[in-house]
Amino acid sequence: MSLMHRLGWWILSCSVIALLAGCGGGSGTSTQTAEQQIVASNGKFRSRVQAILQGAAQEMGVQIDTQNFAGTVFTNGSDGRIGVLINTNISGIENLTIENLMNGADVMFCYLRTDDGYRNFLVVRVRNDNGRWVADVRNLAGETATFDASLRENQEGEGGGPKLTFDWDGGPCIDIQWKKFKIKICLELPDPFDLLPLRTTSGGWENQLNDVCEQLCTSVRSSVQSRSNDSYRGVIVISRDDVLAVCQLLTGTVNTPLESIVDRPLAACYIQTRNGDGLPTTIFRPSLVSTGSGGYAVSGIPQIGIGIEPSNITIKTKSSPRARLSETQLQLLVPIDDQLIRMETPVTP
Repeated sequence: MSLMHRLGWWILSCSVIALLAGCGGGSGTSTQTAEQQIVASNGKFRSRVQAILQGAAQEMGVQIDTQNFAGTVFTNGSDGRIGVLINTNISGIENLTIENLMNGADVMFCYLRTDDGYRNFLVVRVRNDNGRWVADVRNLAGETATFDASLRENQEGEGGGPKLTFDWDGGPCIDIQWKKFKIKICLELPDPFDLLPLRTTSGGWENQLNDVCEQLCTSVRSSVQSRSNDSYRGVIVISRDDVLAVCQLLTGTVNTPLESIVDRPLAACYIQTRNGDGLPTTIFRPSLVSTGSGGYAVSGIPQIGIGIEPSNITIKTKSSPRARLSETQLQLLVPIDDQLIRMETPVTP
């Protein structure tokens, strides 16, 4: 074949390939849905956080397991500042006995960042002090603060591998449950700077983790808002190996009387659990409806329960949602006037 013929075939081949790509027959970039974007953002977040936690833990002289870490990241609706709570377990915790715990054993490794600028990696050590369970929380420099702790021995066969949980509607509280025990501590302080002095790791793991959390909030916020032109304030993300939840409050629903928001969307949310739990598979906008006798439900989503409880001043002043994540339930707390709406979602094992 002559050079001119070969050149002609090459040009024709390129034209066909370009045409196929333009029509979807080539390897052009596929468009992700907003939900797929959220899931992908969470995957990147978890991968990067695991690496950062390992680096910080190594500098603090502890070995950790990070695969099932539990974390929440949220921005305040009032000022846009970010809060972070990440909790994972010390390696080998499943081998601890009650005698080990009574004598003192490291059980959790955490990162706490508040919107007031406090940030610290912390190791939690549990021990028994003359019949009272306590937790010694220490920072990078080995400085400690002691808090009350609760320890429950599980029934035979209850539980499984370590399951990390948390509660940040006041505290924050960090928990862990595994086959033998459940341990819970709450850092109830008026000022987080009273907890422990700030100590920064030489690896700069705090800045790296903050950047990852801010990127996550920016990404999921963009994905949620791509589905609506509504105005939002305050976003929260909850991530564990078996649950992912993103919720962004609609402007005008925060700190308003309960009766004025019935039959109106509260937020835009996406919740994914390992087993589905009958939840919507797309971003949804939960609306409250009255069930009579002072009860409420989420319109069209019976799997999500609703409770009303007294206001928490911390959430109220920051105009942001907060979360409670247990072994089998996720609760999103939304401030309304002098009360909190509690959205309860099942998380089946």
